[in-house]
Amino acid sequence: MLKAKTPLLVGLLVIAGAIAFIFTFGSLNSGIDSDEAYPVYALFDDATGLVPNSRVMLSGIEVGRLKTISLDTEHPELARVDILLRRGIKLYQGILDPTTGIWRDGATAVRQQASLIGDYYVALTPGLRGDVIGSGGRIPNAISSAGLGSVIKNLEGATAAIFPKLEKIADDIKSITGGLREAIGEQGAVNDLKKIRTDVAQTTENVRNLTGELRTFLSSSIYPRGGDVSVIFDNVARATDTLSKSAERTTAALDRILGHLDRASVGVDQFVAAQSQTGDTALPGTLGSAINALNKNMVLLEGTLESARAVAAGVEQGKGTVGRLLTDDKLIGDIEHIIDDVGEVTSIIGRTQVKVQFRADRYIGRGAFKSTVDFSLHPRPDKFYLIQLIDDPAGRLYTTRRVTTTNDPRLPPVLVEDVQETKSDFKISAQLAKRWHALTFRYGIMESSGGLGLDLDLLNDSLDFKLDIFDFGRDKYPRMRLLAEWEFLSHFFISAGIDDMLNSTPRDWFIGLGVRFYDDDLKGILPVTPLP
Repeated sequence: MLKAKTPLLVGLLVIAGAIAFIFTFGSLNSGIDSDEAYPVYALFDDATGLVPNSRVMLSGIEVGRLKTISLDTEHPELARVDILLRRGIKLYQGILDPTTGIWRDGATAVRQQASLIGDYYVALTPGLRGDVIGSGGRIPNAISSAGLGSVIKNLEGATAAIFPKLEKIADDIKSITGGLREAIGEQGAVNDLKKIRTDVAQTTENVRNLTGELRTFLSSSIYPRGGDVSVIFDNVARATDTLSKSAERTTAALDRILGHLDRASVGVDQFVAAQSQTGDTALPGTLGSAINALNKNMVLLEGTLESARAVAAGVEQGKGTVGRLLTDDKLIGDIEHIIDDVGEVTSIIGRTQVKVQFRADRYIGRGAFKSTVDFSLHPRPDKFYLIQLIDDPAGRLYTTRRVTTTNDPRLPPVLVEDVQETKSDFKISAQLAKRWHALTFRYGIMESSGGLGLDLDLLNDSLDFKLDIFDFGRDKYPRMRLLAEWEFLSHFFISAGIDDMLNSTPRDWFIGLGVRFYDDDLKGILPVTPLP
């Protein structure tokens, strides 16, 4: 019992695996019907990880698929990603900002990473304003990087932009303090200015005293000598008075200069103190505020790097799904084996050609038409599978044995009758064909009965002779059919032949017309079709 149970379990397991593979392959092969979608495109500066048929998501819901990925002809440095988007999804162009050249409030396409193993998809935001993007239109805003890599890249750019500004601010402060140092100098220079003011006031007083003494001397000694001398002394008095007023004005100007220098010194001290403040007391827009913001960003970056370091350590130790994928040699070997098997199956499907043929024959004796639809799968040039659906006016013959018991003295007590009935049912054919040079051998089910066939293909397969033998139990001899097909125009052919040539009663001649072509779209049914 155990020996019989084990093969049964193995067979059930193989059947379950085949059903799971067919379901998975069919899910992966599902796309979006072009009749239910319209194309748009976006230009990315990095399309790494995106492949044709990748998902397009909007608010976490799949709304389309990637069609093709190529370099843009007008901008060869950018990657053009063509998207098939479901009808009913509206994307807005946005409003163009003439100063920056950026489309504001428009649709955005972002390359997102779905998992750590490199699965990427495109995430869309529809936008708020502007014209609706029509068929073949461009999504104005495309972002190629997102996640931790984007944060680190943006932080590097912000740091690179902040440090030159900090260096420029430091140079400006250095220039200001240097100029003030040169203008004011140390405390001794201020004292010298005050001393100059005192000296000017004292000099003015001395000049006033000297003028009084000179006036007394002249009045007593020189004025009696003539009026001209008096005039001279009056002029000297006026000059002295003018010099005194000038000295006063100079003193006031020096006072204003010293006041301005004092206020400038206080302002510089306050500016330097404000720029030097750090922590919570730093004012917005100051150097201390910028340093605080930089310190906070560095703390966040250190936390992020620590988390990444912990994740990398766990992966290296083989923890989690990703760790097992990267460190488990057996699991990796199984995955590679599965990939090889899938590659072999998809290779067979990829090279298989599907040939479709329609033929209608007119039977001269019966005065009726026979219609045939052929589907042939060609995995290799020397081998193919043939499936036919036939509407034959001769129909299918059904034989029924009827046994009748009777008391009629004119009849036997037990009457056995074979009743034959012909029904106009559809017939099917399923044959395996093997080609050797110009000859092709066929065998299998032929018009719902066992049969054999032989083909002779000449003139580069444009002239074919076919011989079919089948339906061995219907008449005295098996049904033998001989026909010839000539493809007089690409895809179109005519046919003629004789059917049931061994039996004289149903023998009949026929002529026909048909069309044949290759259809790669029918490859979608191959995952559920047995292949070698």
